[in-house]
Amino acid sequence: MRLQPFVTAVESSAVPIVISDPFEPDTPLVFVNDAFLRLTGYSEDEVLGRNCRFLQGPDTDPQDRAAVRQALKEEATITRQILNYRKDGTRFWNELHMAPMFDDRGELLYFIATQIDVTDRVERHNALSTALDARTAALQDQAAQTHHMAREMTHRVRNSLALIQAMLRMQLSSLTDATARSALVGALSRIGAIVEIQRIIEHAELGEKVEVGQIITSICERLDHITQAKVEASADSVEIPEELVTPVALIVSELVTNAQKHAYDSGDTGTIRVSAHREPAPGFLRLAVRDDGKGVPADFDPRTVKGFGMRMLVREIDHLGATLAVERLGAGTQFVVSIPAPAAAG
Repeated sequence: MRLQPFVTAVESSAVPIVISDPFEPDTPLVFVNDAFLRLTGYSEDEVLGRNCRFLQGPDTDPQDRAAVRQALKEEATITRQILNYRKDGTRFWNELHMAPMFDDRGELLYFIATQIDVTDRVERHNALSTALDARTAALQDQAAQTHHMAREMTHRVRNSLALIQAMLRMQLSSLTDATARSALVGALSRIGAIVEIQRIIEHAELGEKVEVGQIITSICERLDHITQAKVEASADSVEIPEELVTPVALIVSELVTNAQKHAYDSGDTGTIRVSAHREPAPGFLRLAVRDDGKGVPADFDPRTVKGFGMRMLVREIDHLGATLAVERLGAGTQFVVSIPAPAAAG
């Protein structure tokens, strides 16, 4: 009597339900309700006594088959979306939920399973995925075309800047006024940095990261012959995202230019050393520019300097959320910029 309400509910349920016997060879079906027969197109005589794998077909995922077998073996509950076939060969996506049935002593009696036809849901999902993939591919193609056009424009701009740079170098060689020479050195340095930024971006693939050593070495090579002070570069192997290329290049350029203009008197020789090292978390990148010149005044504060270059440098550092430290050395000065990790760089 206790089982009768359960049996009646299962038989009349609108949800397809089957029960299989794990103690018979191949775990055959011993009960199916009418909803299951309507879903699959089979008659009761055609399915009772058979393992439910008759619902599987050529495109059923082997991993789904294996998962069902493993659940039977381990007497475990499983929910799986699996491709099944009706009697007439039409396919449908079945959201299978199968669970073991135990007696009061915890002994296995049967396996019971429900099937829900989720074909419409799966097909809508697949259609959306296909449309999304197509849209993504179109956007990637558009981005690639835009990137190609930008590279072409960058190439032209770089050539024009290189010509301007050559003309300014010629003018610098004939200047004797210290103020004018200082202004021209600053202009040459910034143009050199822009030329190198353009060259690096031009040769980078879309979304590609760039070695920081490539950036500072290129910048230093551009600035090395502007004054008598030699400019050297060294760097750890650190890749940075494209959005950091321009800020890093500008920071290095401004700090080196600052040393060229203010650390040495006219005609003095010396060495300006630029380094880039990876910092431990939560940091990311440590840029240092060190000169062996005459040093900065004891009360030097980069945030109070009114010159365009230092103001631009401080603004760029603040924008990155970075820090700037000034270290007075026995001979010369070292500027250290600590840049936090951007999201793209992890």
